[in-house]
Amino acid sequence: MIKVSVVVPTYKTSVEGLARLVGSLERQTMPASEFEVIFVDDGSPDDTLQRLRKLAETHSNVRVEAIENSGWPSKPRNVGIELAQGEYIAFMDHDDELYPDALRAAYEFGVANNADAVNGKEARTTSASWGMGTYDEDRPQSIGRTDVHPLIPMNPHKMYRRAFLNEHGIRFIEGARVLWEDIFFNVLVSRHARVISTLTSVPYYHWVTTKGSGSSTFVKHGEDFWRWLPRVCQSIIDELPGEQNRLQREQLELHQYGNRLVGVFDSKYVTRTPKQRRFMFEQAQKLQRDFDFARLEGRMNSSKRVRAELLRADRQDLLEEICVSDAAVPGWARATTVEWRGGILHVSSDVTWADSKGTVPALVRDGDRIRKGLPTEVRDLVSAEATDMTADVDGITVSGLVRSRRSRIAWALPLESDVRVEDLPDGTVRVSATASFTVDPAAAASGAPLEEATHWDLHVHARFGNSSTDRPLKSTIPASVTLTDGRLHLVYPNDSTNATIIPGGQREAVRRLAPESAALVDGDLVLELAGHHDGAGEVETVVGVWAAGASKLSDRPARLRIADGAAQLIVPGVGAGTIDVRVGDRAPGGPGAWTVRADKDRRILERSSRPSTDSTPASKPAPAPTPAPTLRRTVGRVLRRFGLR
Repeated sequence: MIKVSVVVPTYKTSVEGLARLVGSLERQTMPASEFEVIFVDDGSPDDTLQRLRKLAETHSNVRVEAIENSGWPSKPRNVGIELAQGEYIAFMDHDDELYPDALRAAYEFGVANNADAVNGKEARTTSASWGMGTYDEDRPQSIGRTDVHPLIPMNPHKMYRRAFLNEHGIRFIEGARVLWEDIFFNVLVSRHARVISTLTSVPYYHWVTTKGSGSSTFVKHGEDFWRWLPRVCQSIIDELPGEQNRLQREQLELHQYGNRLVGVFDSKYVTRTPKQRRFMFEQAQKLQRDFDFARLEGRMNSSKRVRAELLRADRQDLLEEICVSDAAVPGWARATTVEWRGGILHVSSDVTWADSKGTVPALVRDGDRIRKGLPTEVRDLVSAEATDMTADVDGITVSGLVRSRRSRIAWALPLESDVRVEDLPDGTVRVSATASFTVDPAAAASGAPLEEATHWDLHVHARFGNSSTDRPLKSTIPASVTLTDGRLHLVYPNDSTNATIIPGGQREAVRRLAPESAALVDGDLVLELAGHHDGAGEVETVVGVWAAGASKLSDRPARLRIADGAAQLIVPGVGAGTIDVRVGDRAPGGPGAWTVRADKDRRILERSSRPSTDSTPASKPAPAPTPAPTLRRTVGRVLRRFGLR
């Protein structure tokens, strides 16, 4: 029995993108005999079809179908639905990837809950907090959620029951350029589905953001943007009628109105040409009027509501002024404490809102209310409800995340926050927050351990009014380790002064912990390392050593010992000579190496003039959206296997 049909539309697919996708399918824990892959090529003018056919020759579960160019992924997906034999259909874009346990976990979760659709945990290359509001826990039934629509993000990167799609004739709208075809599709799913399940505990899909992808061409000043947006809005009304669909309908309407209609009036709006600005303003006015969106404005934050009311008042001049004076101000978090306790990392941080120029949110006190600081003409024109920021301040949320630099998956962390509101003598109000969270490397991945020997960057997602930002947690707190149950974990400020954890990070710990003294004990070199540490025991590691007179660095076995809050690096069999060791070269201000020389029965530790031998530090973030380090080997292997390199 075919459990899952993976449908992939292709068009001028890059060699690297196809290799990334195929590599992820080859790594699936679901046996290849239980799923099929259907590539539907949309008339590619290059060698994409030839590469796909060559792929099918070596993969018995791969089918390739060629069609005339339709100009958009919709028709290839529909062809794939017709060809599919699986109980469920999973859609993929041609340069993305599935996480290794995706098909097995999503299929079994769907079958167990008789789900019409499974919304599996998704990561996006360019956004650490992507979809985190949706993926909060495993939910057998997500229909009825009041916090978020159950199919958000509204893309097709999900798994759908094939019989359900066929029973209700659910297909993608075809055409040469159909903006938001996935929203039209998922609105139909929303109408007919009886069960939509959300799978959070197992990573499902990685949306690899690349230049020139379909969604990146949706320009807000373009005619097709404003031709298709009203069709999306009308589809939501038509396909989700009645009181029984009110919740889902209004969730989706508010998303379109707030993010796509009012959302176009941001700091980029004023950089467009006068003709483009006027066109966008008039189109937004028409949609606002035609769909009576004013009925939703009571649920908007203050910034969006001010823009909505200026739009309705036909004041483009003031709206442009607001786009500059009321631009979203990002939230930033800086660690105040980073400390291991009993194998668990405890982090405290301060959160402030300010842009690169030091601009902070303009807030003023008005009795028991907090109001948005606005120009007098704007304040006199819009409603008092629109300027009231009290609910926005009360609704500030701060979330902690830990994100893999390798796979780009992110996991939410348990966090406590406290918002501080300070009234200043001049009548203005300053808002800040504190946030404290914990990271248990043994359970932080939704109850599972974080992948070892992987860089996990700490992020803080701060949401305040119109501002929603996730940023790496800034930290200058020195590196430290914990050794619990035989496992050593490292936290340190990386080369960008952001906090990073490496579970099983004993190799990197050697380079992040600065040596303070050296001694020779029974023929072993013992280096005392800086910092206060947690746990007790020893683990194996390696250290780079230059023997006396040698120019080449060689790795030598070593041990890290933790006891009574102190750390030691033990290098066996060093002998009596002078050597250079690469220890603490990644610590702030550390040299490329340290010289250990003999002075009678003592060992003297001195800074060495040797430079660091690394051209690319291991701790620097990989540039998005290139394949992750472990995937590069897979890409090369797949390319060679199919004669593509």
